[in-house]
Parts: sequence; C-alpha cells; structure tokens
Amino acid sequence: MAAEAGEKGRVRAPQRNQEWVLTLLPAFPLVLLVMRLWYASRQDTQTLLLLVQYVSPLGLLTTVLLTLVWVLPAVVLAGRVLGPLYRLSTRRSFWVARAADRVPDWVAAVAVGVGLLGWQLRFLPTLLMLTLAVAGLTVRERRPLDRTWIRAVCLVVPVVSGVLVLLLLRPAIMQALAQRDVATLILLTAPPVLAPLVTGPVPAPAAPLVVHGLTWTLAVLFPLVAGVVVLRSPILPLTAMEIATEPNGKAEQVTVGYVIASDDRLVTILERSGAVRFVRNDLLVSQVLCPEPGAVPHTTVDLYQWNVERSALSWLAPAPVAIPPDSRCEGRPASPYDLTPDEAAVSGGGPRR
Repeated sequence: MAAEAGEKGRVRAPQRNQEWVLTLLPAFPLVLLVMRLWYASRQDTQTLLLLVQYVSPLGLLTTVLLTLVWVLPAVVLAGRVLGPLYRLSTRRSFWVARAADRVPDWVAAVAVGVGLLGWQLRFLPTLLMLTLAVAGLTVRERRPLDRTWIRAVCLVVPVVSGVLVLLLLRPAIMQALAQRDVATLILLTAPPVLAPLVTGPVPAPAAPLVVHGLTWTLAVLFPLVAGVVVLRSPILPLTAMEIATEPNGKAEQVTVGYVIASDDRLVTILERSGAVRFVRNDLLVSQVLCPEPGAVPHTTVDLYQWNVERSALSWLAPAPVAIPPDSRCEGRPASPYDLTPDEAAVSGGGPRR
C-alpha cells in the first residue's frame, strides 16, 4: 500500500507542478506591452511614465496582435503534435498532452486558417507539415484499428501533398538554387519531404528526449522571438516637423520623431534619440506623416511575383499608396514640392511651376 501511495504521489506531482505555467499566459501580452514602452523610453523612468499616460492601450494591443499573428497557429499546432506524439510513443501522458486534449478540432482548423493568411510564403510548407502531422496523429489515436484510415491519412495524403507542393513551388525552388539561398531552399523543400515521417510515433526510448526537448526549446524560443518582434514594432506615428524660432516665423529646423500628444498649446514629441521635446503650436510651421522604414528583404526569391517573405494577407490586401519621398522625413527643410498649398501659404512660399 505504501508503494502504491508513493507511486500515485509521483504521478500526480507533475500535474500540480505544471499548473503555474498556465497562469503566466494572460500576463505575457501585458509584459510585452510594458517592455515595448520601456524600450521606447530608452530606460528613462520619466519618459516611460509619460508614454504610459498618453499612449492608447488599444493601439498597443492592436500592434501586438498584428505583429504576433503567427504565434497562435504555431502554439496550437505544436501542442497538437507533441502531445499525441508522446502518448502514442510511450503510452504515457504529460502536461502538453493534457493541454492538447483541451484544444478542440475547430480551434486547430482556425489556427491553420490564420497561418495560411499570416505566415510568410516560405513557412507555408512547414504549416502543411504540421497540419498533416496533426491529422495523422489524431487518426492514429482515435482510429487505432482502422488500417484504411491510417494508411490514407498518414501515408497517401502526405506523399501526394508533398509532391504537389514541390511541383507548385518549383519556380521558387529553382531560384533559391540559382541564388544559393540555402535557408530558403530548406524551408521550401524539407517540410514536404518530411511530412510522411511525422504522422506516426517515434521509438519509445527516444520519445521523452525528442518531445521534452522540442517542448522546452519552443517554450524558450517563442517568447524571445515574440519579444524581439514586438520591441521593433511602431507604437506611435512617425512625424517630421518644421519648427520656427519665433511665432509665425520661418522654419529654422526639422525635427523627426514620434508624436505622443497634441493639444491647443503644445505638441509633445519623442525624438528618435529618446529625448522628449515640447513644441508650441505657434512655432510649428509644417508637419508631415512619415512612412516607417520597412524591413530590408533577406532574399529576392519569389513565386509568381509573390516574394517568399510576404504573407498571403499582405499580398492580397491593397498596397500602400505610393507617395513621393518627403525631404522633411530625412531631416532636411521642405522643398516647394513637399508643401501642400496651405503649408506653402504659412511658410511664405509656393510650389514652383
């Protein structure tokens, strides 16, 4: 009896010890928001308090959600793969398997749809591999004696899907080969080839090492990558302003920064250097909204003019309105072509014909 009680205690302890992880999930977005403001304030407490006072929480949350749209499919599908994989391989369960059991099939389907729209083209083969792995492992758990279903879902569908995907991606694969872009080549070709191999269990002795290793690796990498992405995302509008030294005077300098607040007396600006500046409205000559500098593409590989670093959502959505570059956004005084008629009237000039 004592041995049985000790064994039960050892089995139940992991369940109690792992529950604290779930309590951290709601706090994670809040931590990201605070870290983003702390990063923008350049570790200055007074600037941080100013940003907390004026920056809209809804705007911050929108930025986080749009930036991290890829996280939901990755977390859901990884859990739905690792949990059943461990259980099928070892005939035992652990906290990831129990968490995967609480994720209904429709949530996994929604996660796949979000991944199709939000993931970059080069990661879509990985999404296909994860989807096929979820389907194969689910069939093996729910229909362990149905050989027809297992053979169809775990072998035929992955092989046919892999061949079709490789044929579809052939132009991009050939470009990656020609450009010697090894990373893109692996992302486009490896998942379709490996798909038939991830729809079944692994050897029982290796299962704990594989599943626990992948689980904790992803548990560490996801927050780190998400934090880096959020810290680089904009939270305030980037604006360039021409400022005079006397009321209604001529522009003497150009300030490029982020507008924190504006009222009938002052405009509060967070400069790119991290300094906060207060500008009186009667000293403001002109201002323009500047485009945020985009990320430099790491590869030029495309599929039918669809760059592999773009998501389906960005490819299908309307492109940003093309506007000529404004010299004020580069820190230089406005040229006559940069000014609108109202701004030209205020500054005392007009566009040349």
